Amino acid sequence: MAAVTAESPERAELDLELPSHARSVGLAREAVVDLARRAGAPVDEVKLAVSEAVGNAVMHAFRDTAPGAITLQARQEPDRLVVTVADDGRGMSPNLDSPGLGLGVSLITRLALDVRFDSSDHGTTVSMSFPATAGRERV
Repeated sequence: MAAVTAESPERAELDLELPSHARSVGLAREAVVDLARRAGAPVDEVKLAVSEAVGNAVMHAFRDTAPGAITLQARQEPDRLVVTVADDGRGMSPNLDSPGLGLGVSLITRLALDVRFDSSDHGTTVSMSFPATAGRERV
């Protein structure tokens, strides 16, 4: 696991690579807390959305394939916090054997200001943005 956090008075960034393992959900969630707080973003919403996105990657991206990598990137912008969760798995596909109700995507779209899902047979990327109050006066 490698993490890079860069800070300047105007902006902070996070770049984290995680294994496709259940413990990565908690690691990702905790990694965004400080950045969300400094950005003035809704910390609980960011934590929950990141947990769902990483959890979905852990549970579904590498189903019937070798384990892979999950990346978490976050950056503070003047009016928002942008968070991206990406995996190099199989892409989004129905899992008829899953006991879950498939509510993760719906929950993410309710928590974030803006959400984009990109999926192919080379992986899935979830890009989310959250309102942020810190930095508005710097623009």
